[in-house]
Amino acid sequence: MYNGYYEGKTVLVTGVAGFKGTWLTISLLKAGAKAVIGLDKDRCPKSNFVMSGLDQVTTFVQGDTRDSALMLRLLTDSQVEVVFHLAAQPIVKIAYQNPLETIESNIMGTAVVLEAIRHAPSVERCVVATSDKAYGDKGGALYVEEDRLHGEDIYSVSKSAADLITQAWITNYYKGAGIHGGIVRCGNIIGGGDWSAGRIVVDCVAAFYDGRSPDIHNPHMVRDYFYVLDAVSGYLTLGAALDQDRVSGGAFNFGPREHDIGNDDLATRLCTLWGQNITWQHTPPVEPFPEIPKQTLSWEKAESVLNWSPVYTLDETLQDTMEWYRGWREEALDELNMRLLDRYDDRATELGLDWAR
Repeated sequence: MYNGYYEGKTVLVTGVAGFKGTWLTISLLKAGAKAVIGLDKDRCPKSNFVMSGLDQVTTFVQGDTRDSALMLRLLTDSQVEVVFHLAAQPIVKIAYQNPLETIESNIMGTAVVLEAIRHAPSVERCVVATSDKAYGDKGGALYVEEDRLHGEDIYSVSKSAADLITQAWITNYYKGAGIHGGIVRCGNIIGGGDWSAGRIVVDCVAAFYDGRSPDIHNPHMVRDYFYVLDAVSGYLTLGAALDQDRVSGGAFNFGPREHDIGNDDLATRLCTLWGQNITWQHTPPVEPFPEIPKQTLSWEKAESVLNWSPVYTLDETLQDTMEWYRGWREEALDELNMRLLDRYDDRATELGLDWAR
């Protein structure tokens, strides 16, 4: 898989115990990584990362990306070769409520990681995850990589700045030092194992377990809802191709097959999959905060340059997601996670995608 690039590699993942970091770690281990060094501020006992035993098969370090001495020590002591920087404050509402913490985490945390990489001789590649929010509000038009980054709300600004800072480090420091860097911009990533309140899938699942109707605050908001395993395959495909001139230093959008999905549509599909005659209800937010009404992105560049495309439709994504949330209490999580990943990889192989060979 991934042309065998990750076989025998030592990889650092920041935000390792989070929703996306967990699935990235599972995929790296399956792809043959020799060691995964994981950094995260929190080690939640009920997280997918801990409950599936990943803290036992990785080197987990509890700490903050803003700790420059810690970052450099992790990279040099472990002779890290590849870095995936995912750590961030990821919730728009929290960014509005706690702007300084969001700026510190998303901007300064990224700068510290990038600077540590610059001084770590073993690092050969890094992938930095920002967000489609970095593009700001384009009035619903498709985001393309050449668009100017211009976030306006606190969260979007933090992502625009982190993206621009990454570009600056790549241009000023990495290219001359033989370090290949790349940037990932994704839409709203969904899937099993996410427990962040305030996200529509998580809030719906919590309501389903309580036997109540989910509250949907902004039913007409439109997003690119994107399977976490599609996002992870994008991260790993980019990382494996960074030595190519047309890839190194570039930013790539990764997104779903289906665009223009409203929150009302997503909630209806989730309720149908859960069954038990549950329907969602519109409940205006108690504390409104700035959000972009419609976001959708083009992944044409990733398809043409990386030969990457999403594997699952939205319905398949939601079916797998609900399978995880129905099974996490009854099944061994490591087995549940691997079943979903194996099924996904098998489908990618059937589709003839290069990275799955």
